[in-house]
Amino acid sequence: MSVRLAGVAIFMIATLYTWYGSAYSANFGDVLGPAVFPMIVGIPTMILSASLVVFPSGQVEWPDRSHIFRQAAALAILFGYAWLLRPLGFPLATFALIAGIGIVLGGPPLKSVILGAVLSPGLWLLFDQVLGLPLALLGSWFR
Repeated sequence: MSVRLAGVAIFMIATLYTWYGSAYSANFGDVLGPAVFPMIVGIPTMILSASLVVFPSGQVEWPDRSHIFRQAAALAILFGYAWLLRPLGFPLATFALIAGIGIVLGGPPLKSVILGAVLSPGLWLLFDQVLGLPLALLGSWFR
């Protein structure tokens, strides 16, 4: 029964994604338009999720409560990242994201902090300087 419920949930999300994405338009870009990508992703997802409803297979073993806590903590970190991105700026918020997710997923805390300290300025340099996508170095709390 769990597989069928997951299939229905994925089907509904894919349907909404495809429906909203098909209305997207831009004045520049590909000849086909930007609405093609959501259809390329959404339609196969709908077909595959419908196959889960029609042909469920296997038994699902639900994880114990510690795994659910870790997933909830990871979601909280991701929401916190989205909420703090503007006030903190890209490098500091990304540092907190990488270090927090690393710790929640079971990595050693020191290595997670070092990884965040190395990757966050590297990602800012890549996006801002190399690719030319402007990202705030300092957030609104530091101005």
